[in-house]
Amino acid sequence: MSQENVEIVRTAFAAFDRGDIDAVLRLCAEDIVITQPPELPDASPEQRGHRGVLEAFAIWPEQWEDYRIEILRIAPAPADRVIVTTRTRGRGRQSGVEVDMEFSFVFTIRDARIREMRIYVREDDALEAAGLSE
Repeated sequence: MSQENVEIVRTAFAAFDRGDIDAVLRLCAEDIVITQPPELPDASPEQRGHRGVLEAFAIWPEQWEDYRIEILRIAPAPADRVIVTTRTRGRGRQSGVEVDMEFSFVFTIRDARIREMRIYVREDDALEAAGLSE
């Protein structure tokens, strides 16, 4: 089950990367909950359902040119979770400033669907939330 969960998340990232949002939504539960980190400006702290997925996905690409997200690490975690650390790069549409940041995600998978996605600015916080910190 753990490797299957990792593959579900990997497939969702690949679909997002190629712009296939319908494929991402098919991997998400209808009642998915997305929690954004409080450090992110202009982001609602929580989104729900497929509408929330669309809202969450629109935050960064709409604000950046040349938006890219790369998986740095991905691993199963206890309680049907998957932890992913990514590098996000782009250039601010209005400012032109280059941005290169790491974000970590904790996904909860049940019945082969993403039920929850929590986003963290610090990988240590994500590891603790996923039950992987010492």
